[in-house]
Amino acid sequence: MDKLLARHLGSAKRVYAIMICIGLALGLIFPYFFTLFISANSGWGATFRLASLAAGFAIGNLYFFLAGSIFSRVDRKLSRSKQELEEAKERFASLTHAAITNESWLVKMEDDSVPTCWRVKDCADAGCPVHGEEHRRCWLVAGTFCSTGLPSGRFAQKLGNCAKCEVYQRATGNNPITGISEAFNGLMLAFREKEEMLAVANEELKERYGELEQLHRQAREMADSDLLTGLRNHAHFQQQLKWEIAKAEQNHKKISLIMLDLDNFKLINDSFGHQKGDEVLRCLGHLLAEEASSAGYAARYGGEEFVLLLPETGAGAAMKLADRIRRQMKRLSREADLPERFVAASLGVADYPACAGDGGSLLSAADSALLFAKRKGRDRVAYFRNLSQAELKAGDVERLCSRLEGASLQTIKTLAEAVDCNDDYTHIGMNELERVTEGMAARLGMEEEQAASLVLAMRLHDVGKIGIPRSVLQKKEKLSDDELALVQLHPEFGQRILEEAQQLRELISAILYHHERWDGAGYPEKLQGEQIPLAARIVCIVDAYRAMRSNRPYRKALSYKEAIWELRQGAGGQFDPRLVDIFVEQIEAERSWESEEKRMAN
Repeated sequence: MDKLLARHLGSAKRVYAIMICIGLALGLIFPYFFTLFISANSGWGATFRLASLAAGFAIGNLYFFLAGSIFSRVDRKLSRSKQELEEAKERFASLTHAAITNESWLVKMEDDSVPTCWRVKDCADAGCPVHGEEHRRCWLVAGTFCSTGLPSGRFAQKLGNCAKCEVYQRATGNNPITGISEAFNGLMLAFREKEEMLAVANEELKERYGELEQLHRQAREMADSDLLTGLRNHAHFQQQLKWEIAKAEQNHKKISLIMLDLDNFKLINDSFGHQKGDEVLRCLGHLLAEEASSAGYAARYGGEEFVLLLPETGAGAAMKLADRIRRQMKRLSREADLPERFVAASLGVADYPACAGDGGSLLSAADSALLFAKRKGRDRVAYFRNLSQAELKAGDVERLCSRLEGASLQTIKTLAEAVDCNDDYTHIGMNELERVTEGMAARLGMEEEQAASLVLAMRLHDVGKIGIPRSVLQKKEKLSDDELALVQLHPEFGQRILEEAQQLRELISAILYHHERWDGAGYPEKLQGEQIPLAARIVCIVDAYRAMRSNRPYRKALSYKEAIWELRQGAGGQFDPRLVDIFVEQIEAERSWESEEKRMAN
């Protein structure tokens, strides 16, 4: 009915006409209906009909008046509803816009239309947070006492109970639009509460995360550092070494490594106690940190061993730094309040790429150099490529082998070159001998890989002489039986060294047997004829020729013709006769080629 009236509310004239028509129709119909029951003369009938029409007209006006009153009331009601809808629409739009653009949940806590809670409830509890507050939405306030007499929780926790409360029902007035508005208002508050809870939780998480980050940094620092000295520890050094070597390789830069070991450190612990020993280590850590502060890296390798990694630094500068550190041990003894004789250090130096081709080999080379420094008499600095005055003692070969475990080809080559320097070879014609060896390999039908191994064996065959004292190698007089027996061990020493360098193990037989003789009178196993590996027989000839062409402690170098004559004399006895002929042919061809080169150059 309301909808029908609302549809015709704007047509007052039409409604009025209809009402009058209805009244007049009743005035016309009523007399005819009345005459069926009452007879009357014709004069009265006309009067009655006119009276009926007048009464119908009056009834039509009454109907119009009543309809107008109903229409007006409905119109006012619709206007209020429309206004409420517009207000709700504007409020929803404002809240939504603020929530989306400003991340702000606008909640209206007071309103004149809201009844005062404590007045409605006749409550005198001053502990309630809304007591004394006028027109405040108590259902949105946490801590109220309305429901159970106990402080309530957040809005989201109490909403279900508050919806049944008479204060809330009076506020909404059972009006769906008002109910929706209050529900939306509550929704904004719930969002705000959740946002506040999330903000608090986020701050707590940030605080906890910061604490965890700090603990993680502290744990990482402790994991990477030596607690006694404050330097980096062994594990961190290994990572740093790999990184620095990779950078040096990429940029084609040098890098040096110094390894330091305190001499007789056990004597300090035994004589003055371990606390004094710890004090010495702390003082040394501070000293190395100072030396490495500009462009280096210092770490405690283990026990009383320390390392300094020096990027973009050659061996010369590293040797100077190592010697400066060695000389500062006196200052260290004063800081630790110890006699000077108790505090000393030996240092080994190696550099990349001269001494090693990778990080592990560089460490092996520096460690080996440290062993050489110890054998020079302690309180010394030794460079891996310089073995002068390094007298290895019993058991040192094993120590050296353990240090060279996994060493690169470059490291073993460098060691072999250092041995040659120690043995006073002149190095005359080394490139020539390599070409001769390659030519022999080709004449013998060797594959390229076999030929390369043969040339390498020729270079490394005397590496085992590292275990022979320099005094024995350079002795001018005849060697004693014991000294001769020691010299004859060098192939076995070489075997043990190459066993540690995995990529060189295929050369072991050539190194081990290069002093066997064709007639079976050689060493170490007195093999005979073709029992001796082919590579070992070739190395034997090349080594003999090179030795004859070099100055030795007990004689001067032989001439080319004298050396060839000696080789031919030894064919069938010391040497494989077929290989002697091939060697002589190859070296004569090499000498002819060199002569032609010189002639063309002139």
